[in-house]
Amino acid sequence: MIRSSLHSLRIERISSCALKRFFSAAININNDLVQFTHDPSTKIGTITLQSSTRHNPLTVEMGAQFQATVQSINASMSNKELNINSIILHGANSTFSAGGDINWLRDLRKNPVHVNADLMLHFYKSFLSVRELQVPVITAIDGYAVGAGACLAIATDVRVMAKDAKIGFNFVKLGIHAGMGGSHFLPIAVGEGKAMEIMLMGKTLDGEEAGRLGVAQMVVDGNGEDLLDEARKVAARIGKMHPLAVRSMVQTMRLRQDSMGSGLEAALQRESHAQALCYAREDWGEGLDAVTQRREPSFDDYHSDSLS
Repeated sequence: MIRSSLHSLRIERISSCALKRFFSAAININNDLVQFTHDPSTKIGTITLQSSTRHNPLTVEMGAQFQATVQSINASMSNKELNINSIILHGANSTFSAGGDINWLRDLRKNPVHVNADLMLHFYKSFLSVRELQVPVITAIDGYAVGAGACLAIATDVRVMAKDAKIGFNFVKLGIHAGMGGSHFLPIAVGEGKAMEIMLMGKTLDGEEAGRLGVAQMVVDGNGEDLLDEARKVAARIGKMHPLAVRSMVQTMRLRQDSMGSGLEAALQRESHAQALCYAREDWGEGLDAVTQRREPSFDDYHSDSLS
């Protein structure tokens, strides 16, 4: 009787282990705009931004899928259905993200200021949910990471950037205040003085300059799969460390960053309101037109009576 019970228990344990392996292999998410895959052998997950348009604009729809993906990953990890040590975030089509959707941004002028402030705050937080992931997030920056794309990248834990890639905080060139935590995370990465210079001049940095300043921690020669291979090497090194120590360390560092200055939440509130004021200007859209027409913008004077 005892032997039979032990045999049944052994079968139950084997079945349980097999079931866990099955779930671990099956936890992949393939939405039309955000994809999650993972390799059980390396315990590395990958989130891919995959808009149908070439430069991966960050849209409201992508933000909703992104946040849902983060929640699904966390739930699967908490339920022991998914066992990973790190996640790589990158963009399809050989570019990370060239920022927000221009048509959506242009149409925001139709809304009242308070509505736009709420919309932007919700938009920021959908993508900044990346900081809720339980493991380190390594961003592979290829092609362009501009505007909101740059802010998403700099909000992650480790950034590996191609030497010829571009990361740009060009908000003032577009006629808006920085958003999505850019005014909070950039000074943490490069210092107050250099962040002020980058933000006020709307600078775009190549990989080498980004690496010197600390916007990217690692800069590599390769693009595409070569860049992803470098990101996987970083993930593999992290994977050799104690998993509890790594998870608790990344949470400690994020909490520290979130509390710096007046705090991340206060920065997001400030950014959303400041951007909403810019959308209310009569000249809102001039910066966007200038970018698409490849010319210098011509903005109205600060004191002009130009609220729409």
